Amino acid sequence: MTTPMPEVQIAVIGTIDSSGGAGINQDIRVAALFGHKLHTCVANLSLQSKNGVELIHPVEEGIIEKNLHLVLQNKALRYIKIGALSTEGQIKLLCKYLSRPRAWKVILDPVIKASRGQAFLDDAGLIELQSLIRQADYLCPNLPELAMLCKAETASFEESIRQAQDYAYQMDASILLKGGHGRSGTLEEAFVSKDKVIRYSHPRRNWNYDHGTGCALATAFCCYLSKGFNEHEAFHRASLWVMDYYDGLNGLAETSMDNQSGSV
Repeated sequence: MTTPMPEVQIAVIGTIDSSGGAGINQDIRVAALFGHKLHTCVANLSLQSKNGVELIHPVEEGIIEKNLHLVLQNKALRYIKIGALSTEGQIKLLCKYLSRPRAWKVILDPVIKASRGQAFLDDAGLIELQSLIRQADYLCPNLPELAMLCKAETASFEESIRQAQDYAYQMDASILLKGGHGRSGTLEEAFVSKDKVIRYSHPRRNWNYDHGTGCALATAFCCYLSKGFNEHEAFHRASLWVMDYYDGLNGLAETSMDNQSGSV
């Protein structure tokens, strides 16, 4: 007897990565390891090579709007993860469709600039992004992205937590502060909301391959939320899952079948 597929609870909006390692490509891969299928809305095609992002091709906004309309008809939808956007028009369109009140949570991974190559958002786009952040329930920045959003210099982790607290209060969103761009031997992360800070630390990995870690973390977070974990526990488990997953990709450890199915 064939087991029916579960209803789709998670949708992703973002960019297809021609190299296959990040963006919607990574979202689908991670969700599948948790037993989920996704609704998707493609905003851009990113042409990437070993030199980084070489070209970002936006999808026509009318097509994005039609795609969004179809995705949001799903009554089982509970979480929408947003990745890389590239135009002010895309951001304004999402603000229109994702405004509160609504039946689902929005998780925004603010991909502003790739590690190498062309940036996704220019200064005008970054300003417009603030409007979309006000619609988000969760924000998943790394330390440089948080600094750009706060119009500050990239700071120590302690100062980044203070920046995150101020920004969480300003934007009425919880922040999953990622520590992958820190410089200490310990990877520090924190769940930051208006009224609490919960810190985590892990031994820092030295991976040769780390493309798409931010996408993987945000999608794994959605998957753990869908399992019923509270928000800070979902973040902690997602972070552990991503480290184990990338250990496996880098040949540092055998990824167990339990971890492949999203159990940590």
